[in-house]
Amino acid sequence: MDHRTALLGDGACLLDQTRLPVEQARHAPGAIYTSPDIFKAEKQEIFLRDWLCVGREEEIAEAGDYMATRILDEPLLVVRAEDGEINAFANICAHRGVEIAKGTGNKRALTCPFHGWTYNLQGRLIGAPLMKEAEQFDPATCRLPPVRVARWKGWIFINFDERAPDFSTYVGQLEQDFGFLRQEDCRLAVKTVSEVDCNWKLVVENLIDLYHVNVVHRSTNGRLFTKDAFRFSPRPRGGYVAEYNSGPSTFSRKPVFGRAPWLVDKPEQFSTAGLLAPNFTLFARIDTVHPYVTWPLGLNRSRIVIYTLLPKIYFDRPNFAEEVEAYRAFQKQIVQEDSEMLASLQNGLASSRFTPGRMAGIERGVQHVLNGYLERMFPATTP
Repeated sequence: MDHRTALLGDGACLLDQTRLPVEQARHAPGAIYTSPDIFKAEKQEIFLRDWLCVGREEEIAEAGDYMATRILDEPLLVVRAEDGEINAFANICAHRGVEIAKGTGNKRALTCPFHGWTYNLQGRLIGAPLMKEAEQFDPATCRLPPVRVARWKGWIFINFDERAPDFSTYVGQLEQDFGFLRQEDCRLAVKTVSEVDCNWKLVVENLIDLYHVNVVHRSTNGRLFTKDAFRFSPRPRGGYVAEYNSGPSTFSRKPVFGRAPWLVDKPEQFSTAGLLAPNFTLFARIDTVHPYVTWPLGLNRSRIVIYTLLPKIYFDRPNFAEEVEAYRAFQKQIVQEDSEMLASLQNGLASSRFTPGRMAGIERGVQHVLNGYLERMFPATTP
């Protein structure tokens, strides 16, 4: 038995039903979302191998600007160097492994708060107090462990795996599908961070679950949505392009500052979405691009980071800072509407009485995302 299939136990045979055409298919067994062993395997097989979006270039605009985070307990430090390049490192001192920095800020050099070892913005050791007596100690061989970095349309991506494909290959389909949004001509206007009590995959699936929109979001995202307007196009690795009618992400149903100049030919209700697996879900309207990046904090806990981009031309408008808050308020409402349902879903999947139910045709997108994940973690075997 394949070691991955062994993670599912008796539930492994149910995956064949998930892979059937959507009109015949069932949802995945609960263990996919509740098994500690599967969650542990996802770190090794997905998050330590894939390209992951960690923010916008504007967030570290000046030399010395940095942001520190943890990805499934892996400390990460991203910093803008003096030459304008963006570097990423494992955020662990070469001496004892203490994290060099926390949060965000600006530093001319990176100094460990434990024993004072200091590194430049390229991650090389430039100071190690009281180490002259250490025999054969060569500071030139000490540095913060580098992590691969790629920049795309103003986004920063990292990859822990030195053997992973080049980012240009990884992002090629997304570029082809969504290049017209011109994210390089936008800036970060609003960033909201929320946490929900569910497995990270449930968040990613929920973002393409059009079945729930008219129920959970009937006064927000679902107020204009009709099933007949939904068009779904699958892409490799669980990716997709979806088009539908939801309209601007504001309570007024109107853009705050007007349309993006390059989308003037789109209807006011223009809405599109796509996924770059594993956790970068891109949404766009006639005025904004607002990706959701979903991070696992634990088996039953996830962080959702929503980045709202607006065309750069709007940022000099009077009262911009006050008026842009309309987007933050709307995004928070959407997450709040989902949070209780997702927590309840997580609880139900953990029940000993749960049996995967049949899928509806409108869940085609959910099934595609799920099957992309299953093919990655539990590849179908051929007789």
